[in-house]
Amino acid sequence: MDDKVKRALDRRMAGAALPVASKARMIQTAVRGKGSRRVRKRKMVITAAAVAAVMVSGCFAVQVIHDNIRQTMTSWEQTHVGTPLNLSQSDAGYTVTLDEIYGDTVMVYIKGAVSRDDGAPWQAAQYEGDTEEGISGARVWFEERDFEIPSYTEQMHQLEKVWKSAQYYFLTDANPDDNKQEFIVSLGAQEFPLDGTITVLFQGLGYWEDAAGTQTHVVDGTWRFTVPAAREDTGETLAVGRSVQTAAGTVRLDTLHFSALDVSAEWSGANEALFEGDKENTYLLLKSGEKLPYQNRVIDHADGTRIFMKFWDFNMGLGHISADDVQAVVFAGQEIPIA
Repeated sequence: MDDKVKRALDRRMAGAALPVASKARMIQTAVRGKGSRRVRKRKMVITAAAVAAVMVSGCFAVQVIHDNIRQTMTSWEQTHVGTPLNLSQSDAGYTVTLDEIYGDTVMVYIKGAVSRDDGAPWQAAQYEGDTEEGISGARVWFEERDFEIPSYTEQMHQLEKVWKSAQYYFLTDANPDDNKQEFIVSLGAQEFPLDGTITVLFQGLGYWEDAAGTQTHVVDGTWRFTVPAAREDTGETLAVGRSVQTAAGTVRLDTLHFSALDVSAEWSGANEALFEGDKENTYLLLKSGEKLPYQNRVIDHADGTRIFMKFWDFNMGLGHISADDVQAVVFAGQEIPIA
């Protein structure tokens, strides 16, 4: 292992109460894979994520999860650029700024920040728990968030393709002394236009003021943006068309879609019950040996015969994943090879 990688691992593992031998085994596991050009290219990212997968508790693991968000974003940004937005709105003493948009026809990502108008630094300490709020980053959150695609809304309702999702992630505060908290919004829909507009809404801003989380502030503000949808279509869709038989029925993997920061799958001939079972043995298997776990699903049609499934957000910090990186999709322990 080169000195740069070792020093990075030493810094990440400094707070972990582990025997020296255990740390050494984790490092060996993290750098063992050599079969993928993508692994070699991003050794630092893969190494950090592999160690994170082994250590699943404590402040060390939470900090690595925070880092994973930035790592996957940085990986994508090394070879792509987004469309600048430079939009901002102020309400209730806080300004929400949207800096950049990128993505494809399935997933759209918007980078932004929330600033205090009084110029004072945020008092919200970095969260050190193990819940979804901790994974999201700093102790700041929007009470509500939503979006609309004006030119597609009526058509989507007519086609019963009304599913959509809006998730936001506040990033680890890179500069606690300033008045800014960075975030990224991840939007998913049946189909996004590559032109026209997208309306994004944020309502209510909450944050914990002390490390113990005992002083909670909720600001009754509203920030609404009309965002130009024009952007580069950076998505990659791989047709699979293979079925697996389970005790609960047959499910067919139709496509895998590789967005900038996430990987998703579309299944048909399915029903919701099929996805309530063996979640631990449902994942994306990479050629590097890494596993990207099943995270959530959205029913595409009312009868549940088509399901859109996402693997773990931000690719667990493994960086941008393409079709060339995938060996198989495993559903309830059964492997579907990807050519």
